[in-house]
Amino acid sequence: MSTYIRERRNSIIEAVVITYMATGEPVGSAFIAGKCGLGLSSASIRSIMKSLEVEGFLTQPHTSAGRVPTVKCYRYYVRHLMPEMNLPEIERETLKRIIEDRMKEYDADMFMHHVATVLSEVTDLVGVAVAPGFERGIFNRLEIVNLGGSRYMLIISLKNGLVNTINITLDRIIPRRKIEETARLLTNRLSGLTISEIKKSIGRRLKDVSGGDLKLVEVILTKRDRIFSFSDDRNVHIAGLSRALAHPDFEPVDHSLKLVDMFEHKNEIAKALKLAAQDESDVSIHIGGRGPWGSNPPLSLVSAMYHTGTVAGVIGVIGPARIQYPKLSALMRYAATITSHFYSS
Repeated sequence: MSTYIRERRNSIIEAVVITYMATGEPVGSAFIAGKCGLGLSSASIRSIMKSLEVEGFLTQPHTSAGRVPTVKCYRYYVRHLMPEMNLPEIERETLKRIIEDRMKEYDADMFMHHVATVLSEVTDLVGVAVAPGFERGIFNRLEIVNLGGSRYMLIISLKNGLVNTINITLDRIIPRRKIEETARLLTNRLSGLTISEIKKSIGRRLKDVSGGDLKLVEVILTKRDRIFSFSDDRNVHIAGLSRALAHPDFEPVDHSLKLVDMFEHKNEIAKALKLAAQDESDVSIHIGGRGPWGSNPPLSLVSAMYHTGTVAGVIGVIGPARIQYPKLSALMRYAATITSHFYSS
């Protein structure tokens, strides 16, 4: 394909996507010829659009209607044609003020839910926020607190200040001195390792221990997967279902039920966010796919990573495929910067 032909195709793809994102109405060749300034006749544009339909970039909902973008088309636009834009200064200041309103509370869970709520409010989509992942976090220390009787709380602290707790029940009461000695022992053996490294090597590292309470150490080894594992969907905060359902693309009942089903199954959102976290770009865009992300209507996720030391979390918005990707990408990028600041402060 020559450069000239590719540029014409790209111009028409871009025109169809931008117009459809704005209007939600099928786009015809006459409209593109008259309004988009491509310098092509309506017949030429109609011929190219027909080719794009055959190739799966466009579809025609009705015989007499114009064309609308497919998931393939949206993905192509995002990957090759989408312009990078910056959030206007007034919107940056507004977003910063709303999100930072909760920073003074210093409660990570409340703050992350607040971020999800704010993202929903400013986009009219579903806002999602995931607390920092612990797998790459560096272990700092372990504290063991007696909750009464033979129930104990294990408090795992990371070097960046993040904390996770888990309760366990033993078959006997352990003397306080032995509890403290066991906590010191594990802290000394595991300090400086990532959670991922601990899960892989804790058995070897505690193999020859002679201090502390050996029964407690044995329980910790047996329950290592539970103690040092963190459910993908446990820290997913979701907000704004009612706002997203007001989007015209969710007007049919079966379309709205699909989003409700997604909302109730956090694991699907957690999987998509985990995949987004592996993206090397600052903003990740996921459009359509298998399961609930597929057709009728296809759903999209625009997300960005925020960082705190060696660990990272993800924030984003979920909506139909027809959303303003350039604007949302700029918004996610800036919101991630503010979120990072919360953890670093």
